[in-house]
Amino acid sequence: MARIVVVTLLSLAFSSAAMSEQSSNQLVVNQLGYLPDGDKKAYWLNPSEELVSLISMDTAGAEPLTGNGTRENDAGVFSVTIESGSKAINFSNVTQPGWYQLQSKSATSAPFQIADNVYKGLAARLVKALYLQRSGSAIFDQTTGMNRPQSHVQDAVIFRSDDYHQAGEQLDMTGGWYDAGDYGKYVATTTITVARLLEAYSQSPALFMAGNNANSALPAILEEAVYGLDWLGKMQREDGAVYRKVSGAKWPDKIVPWQDQQVRYIYGVSTPETAKFAATMAFASRVLKPLRPNLARDYLKSAIHAWRYLEQQPEQYIDWQKGDDSGSGPYVQNPEDNEASLETDVDDRLWALAELYLSTEQAKYLAEFDDLYDKKFVAIFEWKNPALMGISHLIESVDTDLTVQLRKDVEDVAKRYSDQAAIAPFAIANQRFIWGSNKMTAEAGVLMAAADASSQTSNYRGAVQSQIDYLLGANAFNMSFVTHTGTYAVRNLHHLYRISTGISLPGFLVGGPNEKAQAGIAPKNEGMMSYVDSEKSYAVNEFAIDYNASLIGLLAVHNSYFN
Repeated sequence: MARIVVVTLLSLAFSSAAMSEQSSNQLVVNQLGYLPDGDKKAYWLNPSEELVSLISMDTAGAEPLTGNGTRENDAGVFSVTIESGSKAINFSNVTQPGWYQLQSKSATSAPFQIADNVYKGLAARLVKALYLQRSGSAIFDQTTGMNRPQSHVQDAVIFRSDDYHQAGEQLDMTGGWYDAGDYGKYVATTTITVARLLEAYSQSPALFMAGNNANSALPAILEEAVYGLDWLGKMQREDGAVYRKVSGAKWPDKIVPWQDQQVRYIYGVSTPETAKFAATMAFASRVLKPLRPNLARDYLKSAIHAWRYLEQQPEQYIDWQKGDDSGSGPYVQNPEDNEASLETDVDDRLWALAELYLSTEQAKYLAEFDDLYDKKFVAIFEWKNPALMGISHLIESVDTDLTVQLRKDVEDVAKRYSDQAAIAPFAIANQRFIWGSNKMTAEAGVLMAAADASSQTSNYRGAVQSQIDYLLGANAFNMSFVTHTGTYAVRNLHHLYRISTGISLPGFLVGGPNEKAQAGIAPKNEGMMSYVDSEKSYAVNEFAIDYNASLIGLLAVHNSYFN
């Protein structure tokens, strides 16, 4: 039975000519596909008066319809009429599983699926990418061909003396994940990544019940979380404070990790990292208690120990000096990361207090959360401001005047993102195209879904889907920003192992458009067009563990709408 697919009008606020130059195809779609009962949009970059048809690739000999007519014998062919000036194609009423393409006289989209499990393989690849980022472990992976020995097994020595350790003292800081395409390891992003993995599994366990790593009885997503947690535990000092990062004093050359033989250092403690550590450990204690009760007990002890340090250090403190960042990212306020939330650690403490309250049921934590809370900290979840996760967990579990206010504040921010998406090209909720904009796009989707969860509605479901669509190909470049995902996926990942060996790595989300284009390769000051698929453009084409974590989180909250 052929159907007419209703077209949704949407104005794209940038040059279609510019998009045409960047894209090899004018009809752009989520190249992985859509759920049968989910929202489905595609975009025509240079629309004309031509008819666009949705063609079933599973129906042999199917021909596009002409005009608006339908015929009973045109099974699997769905006609889409584009009205003058419109650029979004809405075919949400098509629910039949199968392979499809959009087609006009002059353009054809990438093929895509409609299927119940359309994102399950992607979820597994995103988690597997974290396995491939492991430091301190030998990696043998038949899928990618990555076979590498243990690396950085001497991690690490104290960089600067403190009250507990002298400069040059060797401590065991092996393990953890390499943060990005180089070999630094950071508490700021590891905590965020671990928490996202735990959250995603809690929200949509069936989505992540793929094969395990390392012969563990745990699902792979929890196995990776535990790997990250093990390293975090090593980074805690005797007094409960947490060191910030491990890296060399200079950026590594384009070499594989086992060839990076420079001395690696442990850099000073900070209250923001200590608070994020406390929050992550407390949250982990709840998620893993049914599966690993002994580990869960240890995690909670570590969280409480970290909080006791924070009680003795009520103001933000970061042991940072010039020269600490000569071979690694700062992960403190700096000219590139200058958000107001980095001027304080209150956002980090809010997250910690929420998780400690929910894990211990001690009222003092909730009371202090109430004292510190300010709605200005309601924003997307990231290392710069992680408060949202704690806020969301309180909304889920507590019914008080405080959580009524929290729910309203999250809804206000979600509506702002939804309003931006309603008028933005490709319905992107995030309109800040800076370093890691793709992560921000994913987290904007997670925030809108959190608002729906707290109100038990699905008002933002379509907007949440649009963030997935953008990351997987429905964008100005007709490109999926995740390696090996979709017909036209990013190829030239900035990643030292890939560059050194030529081995292509699947399931890595790149940073995406960045109008500052600090590498000097992508075009500057062009918003969402400030992107190029080049291994030299680290400012737009590098992967980071928290990028993957954000997309894992987005897939999980989207899946929860349907389960």
